[in-house]
Order: sequence, then structure tokens, then C-alpha cells
Amino acid sequence: MKVYITGQGTLTSLGNSVEESWKGLSEGRTGVRAYPEWKQYNGLHSHLGAPVGAYDISRIPRQTRRTMSRMSEMASLATFQALAQADLAPGAGLNTARTCLIMGSTSGSPDTLETYFRKLFEKGGPEGQFSTSFFKVMNHSVAANVAAALEFNGALLAPSSACASSAQAMILGWELIRSGMYDTVIAGGADELHYMTAAIFDIVQAASRKYNDTPDLSPRPFDKARDGLVVSEGAAVVVMESEKAMQARGGRPIAEFLGGAYLCDSTHMSQSSAETMNAVMKLALERAGRRLDDVDYVNAHATGTVHGDIEESRAIGATFGKKVPVSSLKGHFGHTLAACGTLEVISSIKMMETGTLIPTRNLGEIAPECSEIQHVTLANARPARLRTVLSNNFAFGGMNTSLVIGGLGKSS
Repeated sequence: MKVYITGQGTLTSLGNSVEESWKGLSEGRTGVRAYPEWKQYNGLHSHLGAPVGAYDISRIPRQTRRTMSRMSEMASLATFQALAQADLAPGAGLNTARTCLIMGSTSGSPDTLETYFRKLFEKGGPEGQFSTSFFKVMNHSVAANVAAALEFNGALLAPSSACASSAQAMILGWELIRSGMYDTVIAGGADELHYMTAAIFDIVQAASRKYNDTPDLSPRPFDKARDGLVVSEGAAVVVMESEKAMQARGGRPIAEFLGGAYLCDSTHMSQSSAETMNAVMKLALERAGRRLDDVDYVNAHATGTVHGDIEESRAIGATFGKKVPVSSLKGHFGHTLAACGTLEVISSIKMMETGTLIPTRNLGEIAPECSEIQHVTLANARPARLRTVLSNNFAFGGMNTSLVIGGLGKSS
């Protein structure tokens, strides 16, 4: 059974729609900026982030907004975009009995958590707390609030696996559609930017520290001078449909979701191994019914961390050698965490449609230990016919995913 993507929606540091984000990508821009105000937090050495710009929440019902944090707002708006492109809506073409909504996030709202605990410690108890706070910090807050915004009454799932969340959502959606349980899946993820998130990565020495005064130079995936990731925020959502359901309603495909896989790496909590990365890529291709030589481009997870980029380079090199072009989009968007899997699939689809390879931003001098693969750089970027793309996402806790997408347009 074939599964197609029929709708897409994004809010990113480069723009509040798929087209705006793609324009920023194709122009080589970055959404990263400095946060000098973070210097007030003792022990926080990374002062970089990639925020989403102002957006209009008027479409979200006021009553629903009361339980929404920033991440739920962004996820809802991205979902509206995706459904609009697919020409679907609850009660208007979307059969909720045959639809599953799968929306991931790393956690609940860190901004609300900070506000809650500040009040708790200052007042010595729950006095003055808002009754809606808990609904903003639940791990499934994004999923629940998107469902509320849509007035959706179908099946609802909420994967919470950090940077693999939305990738897992899409793979699970593909599995559920192919099983015959559902005709349609709305899948994606969202996270919001907060200094506490930067602090988490800073504490484990995974956040960029050296470029606080030159934010446009970081992160630097695969580069010799890389020093860590830059936290970001955003939301990305796709509508996935079975071929039969799509054709029955006259829907139009954007790309084919060929398959994907997830594997756990239990060797280290924060450092996945090249061996498991290699295994999950091969399994994804096997499940997608594709061979190694079918792949025209690899969208790397590479966030700019010292260890992670080395292991992924080793894994891709062991899988493809230097035969397939590879790039990372983290230098443009920053690390959008739960949104990155779906965001990078959407970006890869735009590359397929336009015959464009987006180079890894800030990759000036390839690190010797990352030289086993064919890097797409600003110097060698070229038009390319992309028919099959493999996209990786590797999260803390050994949450490893790979997705395989097939293009439909003239360039693919």
C-alpha cells in the first residue's frame, strides 16, 4: 500500500510558512541570533538561539488558547497550514473515525514550568498559580491542544522522544496507514525556545559557546571549528494518506512516504554509535523497498556537536561511501528539537521539487574525522535530480530514526 504526503505546514526561525522557510533556506540565511540577556543565568555559557518571529493566533479559538503555550500555538498553526494544503478539515473531507493525529514534543512548555516553580518557591506553596498551567506542561500538551484547536475527536497519540519525536510520528503514521487501521494521519512536532533548554545541552557540553558574539557563524555541522548545537524552536506538520483514500476524495500528492525505521542504541545515553545509525538507515531502506544505490541525497541530523557529527559521518560513510551528497540544515534553522524530523522531510521535498541541493551552512573546512562522506558545501552546491531521499534524526536516549521519501515532481 502506498502512502502519500498531501499537506505540509511549518513555523520556523526562517519564516511562518513552508514557502517562507524554503525561501530562507534557498537564500542561505540563518535564524540564529544572540541572547545577551542569558548572561544573567549563572553557569550558562551558550547565549545563542533561533526564534520564530511574530505570528497571528487569531484563528485559534480564544477558549482553546487559554491552555496553550507557545509550542502548542505554533503546532496548531502549522497543522492548519497542512490541512489547508491537503484541502481537509474535520467535518469537511476529514473522516475522524479513520484519522489519527500524532503530535510530538520533547516536553511540556519550559516557559510555563519556570513561571510555575518561581511562584511555588517564592510563595512557599501553590498560591497564585493559574489553573491552566498544568495543561501547558503536560508531555502531551501539544497533541492535546492541537486536537482541541481542530475540534478533533479521532485517535490521538503523543510521542515524546526529543529530536526524534516528529520523525517517529511520521513512521508510526506510515505503519498505521499500511496496517489498514487508518486512512489519514496528521503527524508532526513542536518545541519552544527557552534558556533552560539551552542550559540542558550546555551542561552536557553539547551547546555552542564560542560564537556568542558572532551568531551567524554557528552551528557548524561537520566543520573543523564546530563547538556544539544551537537550540531553536518551531513546528512542522504533514498530512499523510493512503493512495486509495487520497484518490477517492480527489486529493493531490506532494511526495510519497516510502518508509522508515527506528532502533534504540542502548550503549550511551547521549551518544549514539555509528553502528546503530548505520543499521537504522539500512533497515529504513529495506522497509521502504529501496536499495542503497537508489538514494540520491541524505539529509543528515548533524547538529554541530563534536561527537555526534563524527559518528553520523562514519555511519553514512559506511553505508554510502562518498557516492551520495549529504548536508545538514541545522546551520539555517538551529535545532528545532521535536519538530526537526518533519521539518527536514518538508525541506527535502522542496529540494526534490526544485532540483536544488541545500549546502550545509557554515561548513568552511571539513573536519578530518567527518571527511568520509560527500559533503554539499556552498562551493560545490549544484542542481540535482532527486528521486529518493533518506533523512536521519538521532536523539538522546539512543532514539535513532531514518525516513525515506520519494519525489513526484519534474526534478525528481
